[in-house]
Amino acid sequence: MQGEGVDGAGNKVDSTNQALGPDAIDAMPTKAFFVDMLIRDIPLERAVLDLVDNCIDGAKRLRDPEKRDFSGLWVKITMTESRFLIEDNCGGFDTETAKNYAFRFGRPQGSKNTNYSIGQFGVGMKRALFKFGRKFTLKSATAGERWEVDEDVDVWETTTAWSFGFKQRQTGLTVPEEDRGTSVLVERIRPEVGAKFGSTFFQRTLSELIRVHQRQFISRGLEIRFNGEALSATNLELLVGNVVPAVETFTHKVEEDDTVYDVDVRIVAGVGSSNPSTAGWYVVCNGRVVLAADRSEVTGWGLATEQVVAMPKFHNQFARFRGVAYFDCTNAAHLPWNTTKTGLDADIAVWRLALQKMIIMARSVIDFLNEVDREQSEQGTDGPLQRALTAASSAQAETITSSSTFKAPDIARYVGPRQVRISYSRPAERVDHLMSAYGVSSAKAVGEKTFDLAWQDEEDSK
Repeated sequence: MQGEGVDGAGNKVDSTNQALGPDAIDAMPTKAFFVDMLIRDIPLERAVLDLVDNCIDGAKRLRDPEKRDFSGLWVKITMTESRFLIEDNCGGFDTETAKNYAFRFGRPQGSKNTNYSIGQFGVGMKRALFKFGRKFTLKSATAGERWEVDEDVDVWETTTAWSFGFKQRQTGLTVPEEDRGTSVLVERIRPEVGAKFGSTFFQRTLSELIRVHQRQFISRGLEIRFNGEALSATNLELLVGNVVPAVETFTHKVEEDDTVYDVDVRIVAGVGSSNPSTAGWYVVCNGRVVLAADRSEVTGWGLATEQVVAMPKFHNQFARFRGVAYFDCTNAAHLPWNTTKTGLDADIAVWRLALQKMIIMARSVIDFLNEVDREQSEQGTDGPLQRALTAASSAQAETITSSSTFKAPDIARYVGPRQVRISYSRPAERVDHLMSAYGVSSAKAVGEKTFDLAWQDEEDSK
């Protein structure tokens, strides 16, 4: 961490260690102001997710991310109103990384990259530490080193040096594999943070966010435990078999410093179970879910321009819609996410290209769901399209990779007698009497029973 300090002659120096002249105007922020500004705009839940992201990047350094197997690796989160602890066995990071990158605000030029990383912007850990509390202890062990940093923020803010020091540092070791990892402990929790950390509702909300946003890593074998409970991956399933999801892939090339990076994009759009809360678009960057069940203009809903097909605003007749846009790149700087990984950078070229394709692919699914809605209005839940959807099997979205256009079911296979919905009203006490007389539990069942009896009488009179 760099900033104002003092040289050997007692002169103030800036971040490049150059003495400030007598006419220089000091523009360095105070530490307290800097800390308060740093933590202001990130929700508490997202700060926790940032720390989980760092653990996963450690797992990616240990394992080939393209093989997608994180079995045996774990992340444990323990949270109370007075302390926060996150620890992992994901390999740790060395003292050089701690000195030159981990505690810097922002990613220094020339810093080492983790291929397909999700902790891209160099602010997550520091922002979380300051947001949570006023004292933190970091410990990490690699194959050959152990180190510890222990800082009291109240004391640190009173000093001029923008640096931390190692409490202990050991090199030239042989650390057992099971001991290689990192732990982050935050104490003297801020009162407003402690109130949330101790809340059952907040803990339940946070654990669900982790399940959603880290679902791919959990499904690949990474164990994440929250206050002792192992979290399962959320399902993101699409119907397959008699329904064929649309799948399109493309690669967008980005040049940076004479290096060309490939951003690989795969878009999947189809139908799933009827559930408005999980319907919409999911955007996944290097395995990290950035948007989940998005139903806003950001992903095309209600958007109509001259360049793309018009899309309706979301409403519940589209509760079966599921779409996933995957973006993968060895250099995470070229993915379309913002610095807090809570949304998108919509100005990135690869996102603009993907969005056009997403809207076109979604339109074919929406047209089909409109047909399903019309059928349901006319025939209830027993029409051929409904029967086809009931008969379909399902698959996790990440397993659907073969390029295709969306194909609706062949309803000829499911056509039966044409159904017509009958709707009418009668006095409630009479309906209740017939429910009791016929031994049924709903007004609908009374209507069906009375129709069947009337039809039988008609048949018997012939």
